[in-house]
Amino acid sequence: MTAPVAPGPRGVPLLGNAPDLQRNMYGAMARDFRRYGDVVRYRLGPRVVHLLSHPDLAQQVLVKGAAQHPKIPSGDGLGLLLGRGLVTNDDHPSWLRQRRMMQPVFHRQGLAGLAGEMTAAGDRMLERWRVRYRPGDAVDVAGEMMRVTLDIISRTMFSVAVDEEAARIGTAVEEGTQFVSQRSRRALRLPLHWPLPGHAGFRAAKGTIDAHIAGIIRERRAAGPGRGDLLDLLMAAQDADTGERMTDRQLHDEVLTVIGAGHETTANALSWAWFLLAQHPQVLARLQAEVDGVLEDRDPTLADLGRLPYTAGVFQETLRLYPSAPMVSPRLVLEATILGGYAIPARSALLVSISNIHRHPDFWADPGTFDPGRWVPGGPAQEAQAQEVQKRHRLAFMPFGAGPRLCIGNNFALMEGPLLLAQMARAAEFRLLPGHSVQPEMAVTLRPRGGLPMTFWPRRGRA
Repeated sequence: MTAPVAPGPRGVPLLGNAPDLQRNMYGAMARDFRRYGDVVRYRLGPRVVHLLSHPDLAQQVLVKGAAQHPKIPSGDGLGLLLGRGLVTNDDHPSWLRQRRMMQPVFHRQGLAGLAGEMTAAGDRMLERWRVRYRPGDAVDVAGEMMRVTLDIISRTMFSVAVDEEAARIGTAVEEGTQFVSQRSRRALRLPLHWPLPGHAGFRAAKGTIDAHIAGIIRERRAAGPGRGDLLDLLMAAQDADTGERMTDRQLHDEVLTVIGAGHETTANALSWAWFLLAQHPQVLARLQAEVDGVLEDRDPTLADLGRLPYTAGVFQETLRLYPSAPMVSPRLVLEATILGGYAIPARSALLVSISNIHRHPDFWADPGTFDPGRWVPGGPAQEAQAQEVQKRHRLAFMPFGAGPRLCIGNNFALMEGPLLLAQMARAAEFRLLPGHSVQPEMAVTLRPRGGLPMTFWPRRGRA
């Protein structure tokens, strides 16, 4: 018996579902998952795309069938911005070589020495808040989180403070990401050299980024190693077989990838954490009690993370409800196959929805509820937690992807996020601005559209 075609929204003539997805792809994915199920068929002009929202399908595509479902070349997508770094490199041999060279740099033990830089950046942020804000002042929390994570990536990558030039790089990366995200959802992509306003803005942002990074690499090549930062480690990384090191072009693309993926993702996660905490005062109170009890009046250290399980649970639960990367980059179907009982034609594309998997009712009790306690062993809900964990698929929670292309920076993020959250929760809290509607927006990463204005309230004079 021939497998049926997957269900999906009808779309419009010629363009198909492209206009709907371009308006609000994150909302459309959630809506169509509820309406049609684990496999949804879209048409973007002449292209056929299937949205997959089940961990079994994620495992089949990203893990077991990674070779049969390679990453679609992103030279006309995110690759326009990031070049051929680990996130965008679709040539498996060169990607694998780069991955093996960089893996030791991002090993958990190798990153341990960066924890001090993370908390030092947190201290600078808190001091800025003490000077700049009074109780009840409106603050763009999303902007503050972007600023502190850019400070961290700037110092851990380059051993330099965030100056005016580095701040422009952060803005340029954000603008470039927004452009390529919108471009990827269009049914028709016009040549980048055409004189259109959006194209000109992207080229300007890309030029700013490239010039800044090239200058830093050139200066470091001339000065030589000795700072012990991530750039030193990347410059020293060698191919295990040939002993070769990265070229300036490879180094440039990997540095840009770390900047682009390494600060915005954690910043967005922390922004969503404060959004959720403001709506759940009982969770905030439990977080504050844990942080106060463990830290008292000092900064957290790497050794404290094991003593802050609820803090880590808040961060993980935030990543579940608002994953920084809500969708895995598209995979190509080399040969016609069947997924989830539906016929998937050759040369079509597959999109694995992390955000839908994280809210799948078959694997999460009360999937829409913000409950950091589900990540903490023991407690009054221990039996229910044990049952949930027992039935939970290994890929029901995959904020960093899965398979060979699992995000190389996951250890960095899982150290940075809870450390900063503990620092902030000890010193201050934020409350929702009355009348302001917060809407998620997917531009590669998942961010609050238009920022996240909230009111600032120091705790016991600590901020």
